[in-house]
Amino acid sequence: MERWNDKMKTFTREDFFSAMGSIAAPNRERERKALFRWNSLCKPIGSFGTLETIVARFAGLSPGEEIQLTPRAVFVFSADNGIVAEGVSQTGQEVTAQVVRNMADGLATINILGRKTDCAVIPVNLGVADLEPDYEGVVHTPVMAKGTKNFAVEDAMSEEEMMMAVRIGMELAISAVSKGYKLLIAGEMGIGNTSTSTAMLSALTGRSPADLAGRGAGLSDEGLQRKIQVLTEALAARAPDRYNAFDVLKKVGGLDIAAMIGFYAGAALSGTPVILDGLITLVAALTLVRLTPEARTVLIASHMPSEKGGEVALRELALTPYLDMNMRHGEGTGALMLLPVIDCARAVYLESQTFDEGCVEPYEVFNQTW
Repeated sequence: MERWNDKMKTFTREDFFSAMGSIAAPNRERERKALFRWNSLCKPIGSFGTLETIVARFAGLSPGEEIQLTPRAVFVFSADNGIVAEGVSQTGQEVTAQVVRNMADGLATINILGRKTDCAVIPVNLGVADLEPDYEGVVHTPVMAKGTKNFAVEDAMSEEEMMMAVRIGMELAISAVSKGYKLLIAGEMGIGNTSTSTAMLSALTGRSPADLAGRGAGLSDEGLQRKIQVLTEALAARAPDRYNAFDVLKKVGGLDIAAMIGFYAGAALSGTPVILDGLITLVAALTLVRLTPEARTVLIASHMPSEKGGEVALRELALTPYLDMNMRHGEGTGALMLLPVIDCARAVYLESQTFDEGCVEPYEVFNQTW
């Protein structure tokens, strides 16, 4: 078990923006060399499509010539959401704690995929109401013991609580990189977090909850209408400033989203690629990009979520997903499903013969821009 240092100094928005001023751009020369190698391999030009682009991006983010994708880890940021009190979810928040216990015990879906993809699974407790504070196998970082407040009646969190969650995510990412992790993923667990992410996406884009809200874990038609009504009224009451992403986060966001914003920020500062998962992670990424556009260079979209807001978030991020499987599981599962595909693309890139080595006449390159 790990526990966060409760006595860390206050972290402010100014501290965040000061830190984010040192994001380095990917190494474009390494990207060009990677694309040149793809074109020199004994295969049709561009035959691996966007997988050639993703390997080139990994090359640009690598600290050296070698493209390393292991070790890797998924941090599952977990917290409860006060908005659940408004009847926007099919289940109660006690489910959050049980799923986190299952993750810690290696029994959750994400653990199965982690074992199959050689990816460590690290559950993080930011504010799970019914979870024992010393449950083994969990990184305990309690910002708000019971999770966020009900943003239908008050702001989800205070300024200090929001920034503490952001800092925790940032430092977990930086720590993971210092320990040798080459690829990072953020997952999430928290009953009600499709409501928080939908509220944030609505506020950030100006679209109505009716255009964005989905059924989450399986709401009925009546439940979906209730969710739309609650989010619409809550946004009107909180009136978040769409041009101030921190204001949106503080008023209608979740601790998991706040921590993921920091996590992606830490990855960007470290030049480490991160694979995005479903709607909640996409909203966290969009929030970060609204705060610091330069951070987008480390973001990779794994799949198209079935939640209605997923396509909108991806469009706002200007990211194209690699998979489309109608998934809506969360936890980071969609991101881990992409890992074998990436591993195969990397193997082809590193192990294939070139045209010269295979004694094959090279293809000509037409209309390809680097």
